[in-house]
Order: sequence, then structure tokens, then C-alpha cells
Amino acid sequence: MSYDPRIATVSRAEFDELMAIVRAAPDDARPLSEDDRWRRDYQAEQERRRIVGYQQDLFASTAVTHYHRHRPAPSWDHTPPETIEAKLERIAGDPSATFGPPRSDRPAFLTKAERAAIVARAANWLRVRQRVRLIDGPGTVDPAYGIHRFLGRAGVVWRLCRGFDDHCYVFFDPAGGERTAKIEFVELRDLEPVR
Repeated sequence: MSYDPRIATVSRAEFDELMAIVRAAPDDARPLSEDDRWRRDYQAEQERRRIVGYQQDLFASTAVTHYHRHRPAPSWDHTPPETIEAKLERIAGDPSATFGPPRSDRPAFLTKAERAAIVARAANWLRVRQRVRLIDGPGTVDPAYGIHRFLGRAGVVWRLCRGFDDHCYVFFDPAGGERTAKIEFVELRDLEPVR
């Protein structure tokens, strides 16, 4: 790419600096940590378990991949979704209505003290690779999306969060005909360790 002053929106010096960045060799990747290696190996093992085999096409088309079916997801009592009429009545004049219906047993927003207590309770078991089960979740706005779809399912703690100490990522075990990895951002108060 060469500098053309007729259409340029930056100076020649800025252009040269930007092109030096583009043409520079990429930085060396940081070395993998033990957790990074485990995540890579675990995900590869899960993919190997899902695949039964491949069927080649006789006419040189792409091969067909056959997958195992997994156990169905555990049945779990879901709260029924809110009707449109009830939602419209509830959100009238409420600026934070997008957070779903309030629950008396589960406040939507925690205080700093409540968050610290949750993190302290989880300190004994919270680590990468720990098996956990999702036992609760926030109220849903749309039943087709959200963490409540995984209620009752088990998985492993995939990654801890630096910015949100009271959250972590969980890699859920596949259920039914699922073929893709389900890695979800979950609150610690909604998890219990599986021993």
C-alpha cells in the first residue's frame, strides 16, 4: 500500500508509522500457563468424545461428521415466563425493567458486603477445573436466552474473572444433541460444587 496525498486523511508521517505497525512481525505469543494447557486439552477431549466418525462422500463432496447423542439435560422446575400483559404492567415507569421480573428470594443487585460474603464462601472450592452444578439463575426476560437454560446442569469452572470476583466462566457438559461448547458467564451464588 502506498501513500496517496489526493485521498489521504492522515499525514505522511502518520501513514508511515501505521504501515510500520502493520508490516511488523507479530509479537511472540505469551507462554501458556498450566490452566491454558488444561483448557486446550479439555476442549479437545470434549470434541473427541462428541464425534462418532466421518463418512466420506462417494462424489468428492465434503465428508459428513456423525456425533454421539448425550444424555438429556436434567429436568428442572423453571419459573413460568412472564406474560406480555404482566410485563407491561410491571415495567410502567421503571427505568431498570429490562433486568427481568424481581424475585423476593434473590435480589437483582448485591451490595459490596453481600458480594464479599459470596466470594468468601466460594474460596474453599472455587478454582479452575472444579466440577460445579448450576442451581439458580436470575429471572429471565426472554425464555430463549439466558443462563436459566442451563439450570441443573453440571460443568467445570473454565476461567475465573479478574474484574468480577463474584462471577466465573463455566464449561457445561453437553446434553442431548448439542455439538458446540457451552461456556457461560455465571454468578458464584448460582453454583454449587460437585464432589
